[in-house]
This record gives sequence, structure tokens and C-alpha cells, in this order.
Amino acid sequence: MQRMANVRRTGNRSCALVALLLLTLPTAASAQLAAQETLLDHLAGDWVMTGTIEGDEVVHDVDADWVLAGHYLRFHDLSRERDERGDRAYEATVFIGRDAGRDRFVCLWLDVTGGEGLASGVLGYATPVADTIPFVFDLGEYAIHNTFVYQRAEDTWEWTIVNVRGEERSEFAHVTLERRFDAVPGNWSTEQREILDAVARLSATTAPGGGGADDYAAMLTEDFSRWTIGTDTFDRKQTWIEGIRGWFADGWRVSDRQADVLEITVEGSTAFSRRIVSETYVGPDGEISPPARAALAEVWRRDGEGWRLQRVTVHPIQE
Repeated sequence: MQRMANVRRTGNRSCALVALLLLTLPTAASAQLAAQETLLDHLAGDWVMTGTIEGDEVVHDVDADWVLAGHYLRFHDLSRERDERGDRAYEATVFIGRDAGRDRFVCLWLDVTGGEGLASGVLGYATPVADTIPFVFDLGEYAIHNTFVYQRAEDTWEWTIVNVRGEERSEFAHVTLERRFDAVPGNWSTEQREILDAVARLSATTAPGGGGADDYAAMLTEDFSRWTIGTDTFDRKQTWIEGIRGWFADGWRVSDRQADVLEITVEGSTAFSRRIVSETYVGPDGEISPPARAALAEVWRRDGEGWRLQRVTVHPIQE
């Protein structure tokens, strides 16, 4: 999301914020940042980002997790908006670590606005103040103030980007991060949590603010099929997605979803999940449907893009 005022999707203007490799390597004895109970602990998780960038309303998905033995917080920023080719309009991978010698955070930012992120020499630095992480990226002629403020009462983040050139300041972005879904309780393995994350991403596509049919389709394999027990028809991918597209166009969304995860089994590049799901739906005029409850048996396949849903069997549960 680190597009600056002189960097937009056209790619014609110079890249304003690209970050690069940290120049000093941590020693083997350096403490894990994840174990130091810093403000970054509250940034870990899965978020929906809404607000304005260059005056345009945006919706992004931001997923943050601890990586590399807990020394870095990595987050992946992915816009739901797509360009004319159907690709995501914006994508970034960001690493936040610690500059222990100066007791501050350091940030590496790589995104699609240019390919010079590992050669430009630009890093962001921030000394936390209370619940604020005020990163500054100094580009010489101007600086980018990229500030995260944690709102404890709401468990949300406010994020602003301001370009500073001398005494002149211009706001480039002002967005809010809200948690996309609650963590599923349980002692899940890393691979099982990957399936839980895939389920959550799939579910988010049909929620208010979700990406709709195209984002839903991206979570399915090409040979996807769906069968509801008691019927004699299978929904293939195209048929099911067109149904969702029409449902979305009519103004319907999932207003509430509750799920009990009964089992997740991962066998190589195949995974199996069993869940009981209860959903209610909100219509274009605000009407709320009665809850619908069903047992789901799902088959997932892993490819180069992650886990995708291949098969789902639905057993409606009558209350």
C-alpha cells in the first residue's frame, strides 16, 4: 500500500517507496522480536483495510504473521481492486524487524510499483511512542511518514501515509485495519492453520465489503464441484460462480457466519476438512434471512498459489 503521491498504477512516475534488504544481520544470540511483547503483537493477524488512497476508496486484505524464527513480522497487502488485465491493482510484502542498537523498528517494503526495492537503499525507521509506530522513509528530496496507530479499545489500526517535502505536507493515504475474522480456537498445526486461513479467505469474499464472485472463483480449483445431499445435481465451478455473481448483483451478502471445525487432515498436497456452518444473509433493503445450517465435507488442493477448494459436500441441517 506504499504507493506515494507520485506513484500510481500507471507505472510512469518514479517509484516513491521501495524498501530493501536489511544491511546488518542479527547475531545468533539476538532475541526474537516475537517474544519481546512489543506493539507489533497487535498487528499480527488477518485484516480488512478500508479507507482512501489518493482520494480513491479502497478495500485491501492484509495478512500479518511472524516469520524467520520470530525475528520479523511479515505482512502481505493485497488489493481487492483489479487492473485492466484482471491482476491485483496493488500488492506488497513488508518485513518489520528491530534495530536493537538504537531500540527502534526497521521496515523493508517491497511492492509492485517498481523492481528497485533491493537496490534503492531505502529503509523505514520508527521509534514507538505509546500506541504509535511512526515509520519515516527518507528519500533525500522528500520523506514518507508511514504511521500506524493502534486503537486498543476497538482492536483496530489507523494507518496514514503523508509525503513531506520541506515544510509542505500532503496526505497520500488514510485507512483503517479491522480484523477479518476471529482466530479459530484449538491446538492446530501450521498446515492445519493454512486450511483455516484458506477457509477464512473464502468466507470473506461473500461478506460485506468482500470481493464477490471473482475473488471466490480464485479460491477454487478448475475442477471444483459442489453437491448438496438430497439433490441429484452437481454444481461445477462456472455454474456455482455465476450463481454467486447474480446473488451479489442482487445485493445479498453473508451478514453472520458461525462455524465449528470438527476435523482437518492434511496429506501432502491434499487436505480434508469437516465443519458445521451456520449463516444468515442480509438483502439489498437490509432484510435479514433466517439462519441456514449445514455440515460441510471439503477437499482442498495445494498449488503454487496456495490452498484451493476442490470438492464440497453439503448436508443441510434442519433446526
